[in-house]
Amino acid sequence: MRKKQPLGQNFLTDPQVASEIVRQANINPEGKVVEIGPGKGVLTHLLLAQAGSLLAVEVDPRLCGMLRRQFGKNPKFELVEANAMTYDFSAAGSRYQVVSNLPYYAAMPIMQRLIHYKEHVVDMTLMLQKEVVDRLVAHPETKAYGSLSVFTQLHCRVERLMEVGRDAFNPPPKVKSSVIRLTPLKQPPVSIDNLKTFHHVVNTAFFHKRKMLRNNLKGLNKPYEVDINKIEAAGIQLDRRGETLTLQEFATLSNLIEANHD
Repeated sequence: MRKKQPLGQNFLTDPQVASEIVRQANINPEGKVVEIGPGKGVLTHLLLAQAGSLLAVEVDPRLCGMLRRQFGKNPKFELVEANAMTYDFSAAGSRYQVVSNLPYYAAMPIMQRLIHYKEHVVDMTLMLQKEVVDRLVAHPETKAYGSLSVFTQLHCRVERLMEVGRDAFNPPPKVKSSVIRLTPLKQPPVSIDNLKTFHHVVNTAFFHKRKMLRNNLKGLNKPYEVDINKIEAAGIQLDRRGETLTLQEFATLSNLIEANHD
């Protein structure tokens, strides 16, 4: 089967890498797994051997045909032909694990969509572009730290699991890959009065990474107002850059701006 270029598919072909990903995923033998973008099924047959049941979500109709022929007789296998960027993940079940070699062109919107459905997700073991994983696990005052780091760490416990070389794929991608586990948190690790305000403040703080908070926060939409005295009294100096703020400091800043908004 020829690779379908528009879908940006790089198929995992290394059986040792596939086995290690499934091992790291800690599959519940009585639980359900959702695999997004199973492709040619190199992870699928390993997951079926470990899980109680598996739901595969695949957008490519040609690959769906191959998967049905390969796994359709297995009573534990279910296939949904759908785009993961629009699929209603609540329809996949009440609680399940996610394992996926996500297509890199769509990885971020799919991951953020999964976080939106986090009450259904036990955990996610995802293979992503290494540079993206660098951002997800980044700490304050590092180059990779940004709004994506803050968003992800607000909603999930983040663990880097393994690195994967280009030669594990066909065709080999131009970028390096890493595997990560995201475990949704029942409650955020910090207290936030208004999530919409929090995300708006974080995105604004990182809008120009080299600018100080004082300048970036001028970009907040009305009716949000910045009370410099209250913010600095809380220990957040506005001559700092957004990349130096911890999750707790972003929560404090957001709550002060939200209180002033009220």
